[in-house]
Formats: sequence, structure tokens, C-alpha cells
Amino acid sequence: MSTMPTNNSVKKIPKIKIAKLDWSKLNLRKVNSMTILAILSYLYILVIIPIIFGSKKPFIQYHTRQGMALLIVWVLFAFSFYLPVAPWIFALFIVVCIIVGIINVVTGHERPLPLIGKLAIK
Repeated sequence: MSTMPTNNSVKKIPKIKIAKLDWSKLNLRKVNSMTILAILSYLYILVIIPIIFGSKKPFIQYHTRQGMALLIVWVLFAFSFYLPVAPWIFALFIVVCIIVGIINVVTGHERPLPLIGKLAIK
């Protein structure tokens, strides 16, 4: 006697329909030097590049200030390794801030980063 299921008892898995992303509705900025400099301001020590090359444009200045605040948090992150759970929290917070900052740059917005953005504006 075989315990193999018959063809009638096998359930078929339904196919998942994934909608295609319509890039025309995203309202993305055109990639130019201003966008690249603003993105670099969120990548740790590379914040120096926008400070040197793009300090006159308000859009770059805003994101550079946000990136400098994020760099300060990153330096504090280095000292958090002496505490038990803090490195994981800092690491997750920094990654979320980097992603939020780059999304703000690509969409052309000047929104503050979570928790540290308001301090960077002052």
C-alpha cells in the first residue's frame, strides 16, 4: 500500500499577481551633479565632498547639514559598543536615516530626518 496522495487531493498554489511599477508617477528628480552631491552628504565621511563642491546651493546645503548630523550620530555609534543593546539600535537608526535621506534627495524634498533632522536645521 502506498501513502502517496492522488492527483485529486493536491492543491494548486495560486499565482501571485505583482503590479508593475509605473516610473512616470514617482516624480523623481533628474540625476545631475546637484542630486549626486546631495546623496553623497548622507554617506558618512563623504559629506566632505558636498561641503567642498556644492556649498552655495540651498538644496545641497540643507542635505549637507542633515548629513553632518547623521555623521555625528555615527560617531556616537562608535562609542555605543560598550553598552549591551545600543549598537543594534544605533545601527538600525542610522540605516533608516540614510535611506530616508536618499529618498528625500531623489524625490526633491527637503524633509528633516527622523529625530535628528530638527537639530540639524538649527
